[in-house]
Amino acid sequence: MKRSQFFLSVLFVFVSFVFFTFSFSKLNAYEKVVKIGFMAPLTGGAASYGLSIKNGVDLANKETGKKLQIVYEDSKCSGKDAVNAINKLVSIDKVSAIVGEVCSGATLAAAPIAERNKVVMISSSSTSPKITNAGVYIFRTVPSDALQGDFGAKYVFSKGHRKLAILFSNEEYGMGFAKVLTKSFANAGGKIVAKEKFKRDSTDLRTQLTKIKSSSPDSIYIISNSPPSAVAALKQIKELGIKSALFGSEGLKSDAVSKGSAGSGEGLVVTSVSSGTTLFAERHKKAYGKSPGPFAAQAYDALKAISIAVSKGARSGSEIQAKLSGISFDGASGRIKFDSNGDVSGNYDIFVLKGGVFLPSN
Repeated sequence: MKRSQFFLSVLFVFVSFVFFTFSFSKLNAYEKVVKIGFMAPLTGGAASYGLSIKNGVDLANKETGKKLQIVYEDSKCSGKDAVNAINKLVSIDKVSAIVGEVCSGATLAAAPIAERNKVVMISSSSTSPKITNAGVYIFRTVPSDALQGDFGAKYVFSKGHRKLAILFSNEEYGMGFAKVLTKSFANAGGKIVAKEKFKRDSTDLRTQLTKIKSSSPDSIYIISNSPPSAVAALKQIKELGIKSALFGSEGLKSDAVSKGSAGSGEGLVVTSVSSGTTLFAERHKKAYGKSPGPFAAQAYDALKAISIAVSKGARSGSEIQAKLSGISFDGASGRIKFDSNGDVSGNYDIFVLKGGVFLPSN
């Protein structure tokens, strides 16, 4: 082979190598798996909510067919654990977005870190009104308690009750809900005769309930996202002989409460965000052998929203954030369209606990 031919052959091989290497890297970059974080209580008192939400996320990831790699962290509904979880997800796992957290206090604790690192965070269950102003990277697929508190107050008043006592968890979720409920019930013409708070997961509420009993309420509204506390409240209300009508926030609508209360909560009326469309419920039951749990539909929609953003070419947190601000779709929990604060509007359903099962109320 002549020297010139050898040179041309080597050059051809080199150019071909560069071309195919570049093409492969471009293809690989396009198909690169996008890492998504998941923060929720997978152990502890609120684990039933975390596991329910995980089911919704996993179902969405399976059905959308997007190449999303989910990294799971147990944040225990704790501000401290949520901070540790998000620091790991951002610094070590390099996620672009996170579904979580579940409890409002934990979400608010993690939000500044998400903002600082430009990582999207979508909660499917944190309802504190404070989250509205938590930052441009903070979204949620569940409506604010500013809406549910008003709805709940008007519903209780519409049933003829005028003397309401409120039993609420001493955390962002409980305090935010109780504040709106108090104002709205008074505006409707009712009177708040007692407001008692308890520490999350507390199971001895007799002191608070004794004070409530002495105020002679015709109705009690329980605000809690801790099944152990909710079960304890229902049982101790019965033990103390309190005859008031019972109402509760959506955190009480779970199998852990309906079964754990062992009949003590019979007649409990719960105001709840959507538990999902009929079609979603069917798909969920096919996948897991049971109906959707609390916030599973909202969790499904949270991951679907991220998936839609990724399908439009978004990869980084800032790109996903920009896409989320402009998308809208009919989700498992209803119409999903984020406003300028990352919030969604929402409709509420009424359920009554009868025979150990929460049934829709007419």
